[in-house]
Amino acid sequence: MPANLLLSVSLKYWQDFQDTLARVMDANIYIFDINGGSFSQFSREVELCKKVNKGGKICNEKCIRFYKDILGSLEDKGTFTCPYGIRLYAYRLGTYTQKIGFLIITPTRIRTQVGSEEENTFITKVYSIYQTINEVLKAILEKNLLGLRSLELNSIYEISRLLTSTIELEKVMDLITNSLIIIYKAELGFVGLREGDKIRVAQAKGDHDHLLIGKEWPMVQPLMEKFFSKVEPSFLNIDELMTLPGLADLKVDSVNKIMFYPLWSSLGAVGLLGIVFSPESIDDSSTRNLQIYANFAAIALTNAKLISRLEREAETDFLTGFFNKRALRNILVNELERKIRYGIPLAVIFLDIDNFKCYNDTFGHVAGDVVLQKTAEIIKNSIRTVDIAGRYGGEEFVIILPGTKEEGAVAVAERIRKTIEIYPFQHHKVTASLGIALAKNSDSVDTLLKRADQSLYQAKRQGKNCFCLDPS
Repeated sequence: MPANLLLSVSLKYWQDFQDTLARVMDANIYIFDINGGSFSQFSREVELCKKVNKGGKICNEKCIRFYKDILGSLEDKGTFTCPYGIRLYAYRLGTYTQKIGFLIITPTRIRTQVGSEEENTFITKVYSIYQTINEVLKAILEKNLLGLRSLELNSIYEISRLLTSTIELEKVMDLITNSLIIIYKAELGFVGLREGDKIRVAQAKGDHDHLLIGKEWPMVQPLMEKFFSKVEPSFLNIDELMTLPGLADLKVDSVNKIMFYPLWSSLGAVGLLGIVFSPESIDDSSTRNLQIYANFAAIALTNAKLISRLEREAETDFLTGFFNKRALRNILVNELERKIRYGIPLAVIFLDIDNFKCYNDTFGHVAGDVVLQKTAEIIKNSIRTVDIAGRYGGEEFVIILPGTKEEGAVAVAERIRKTIEIYPFQHHKVTASLGIALAKNSDSVDTLLKRADQSLYQAKRQGKNCFCLDPS
């Protein structure tokens, strides 16, 4: 019997869940109901598709006729090319006896020449998306229509496969919370991450979620100690919940159930999963399934946190905490693209500490390190939060100033130069020379940095402790 998706699924929460899947898998997702009518909107913007259909739903006559033809004859699945050249993968959702709708998946970028490995990778993603969406929709419909929960475990399994294959922390947390909302109709779901001796709520979804994000609870807080004294979930009442710091404004219906799952991995406690839901949306079977889900969530968060830390360390200069040379060049690639695409001004400053080798040789490397750290601090305090600074190597620093023209860049360079000049370094006065270059549309990272570097050496030739502006 065909199911009416609009009557069975909350579109508001479904769109959030679908969009999260699309971000995790870097694909565009769209769902039709069984009659060929639009159910959800495009999850990701495909520029050509958005232009043709002028919004998030298909309205172009040529597109409507195309989808009507392919969906009308679709048996199980198929690969097609739309009238505007976008390759898409179509699946029928549901079972042989209960048809639910149709799933369309496309790449987010139009690809003209695709290698077999890239194509096979995308097909693997497509199949994972289909498996996940099909199982989740079947679980939701089964609950709504028959009051049964046997498919819940299948949907948790499919989502958990995606979780453990995702390495970006934000996407992992997004998927964890949105899945709780859509499968269990949770009123509120949130993820707290372990940060040293505290838990910080890093992601929340549902009613009043904004009141939770950013809240911090010490591990020695009595409730936290209770949660992490075991591996099973803890059930709370509303009065107990309100003993956690910072929740005075949170409104929770007193009849709702509140569960906290400590997230353990082989590395120890990685975080906390909190769920608030109505009593009828969960039973003992669901509680056991949620424990399985929490275990997968703990593994996924551990992997993502480790990758995130490694990525952060790989782009950070250990001594100053600034970006390193590789990270700076990657950032500059993006800033140059923004400059060219949107016409946003961009300036770069190259800074070199004058006579640093002599300072190092005379007062030792420890004293030299202090000069480098203090110079980094002066630079940081002299620029805006949108500006980017990094240690390019040795005693050289690069400062990237998005949206900054000549006058602004000159002011920043002079402010940094003066502050370094008057700062009371322990052993000897320190000065710096600076070169400024304004980005051109024809610039690459190398040419822009080269012009800033040449200006820096012009400043050196003029006697040091000054700045020069690239004349070209």
